[in-house]
Amino acid sequence: MKKYLILLCAIFVIAACDTRLSNSDLTSQVISGLEEGYAGMDIKIESLILTRESSESNIYTGVMNTTEPNGSFTYTVKVTYDGENITWLVE
Repeated sequence: MKKYLILLCAIFVIAACDTRLSNSDLTSQVISGLEEGYAGMDIKIESLILTRESSESNIYTGVMNTTEPNGSFTYTVKVTYDGENITWLVE
């Protein structure tokens, strides 16, 4: 019985260590940051779709659609997320 309790505790600790944001949560965080950066510029983010390069990668690539005073535009977005810090580059 003691072995099972130790095993159960070990599994719980390992599961609790994975604190990465889900893909949709990361997308929401990036959109919030971009909207802060674009404040006052009359740019509306219509959509952002991010895809992780691989399960071991910290790099996500995505497509962002915006509505701006001069029309609608599509941008490529590169996001790096290490589990704590998020950086992005809009191209």
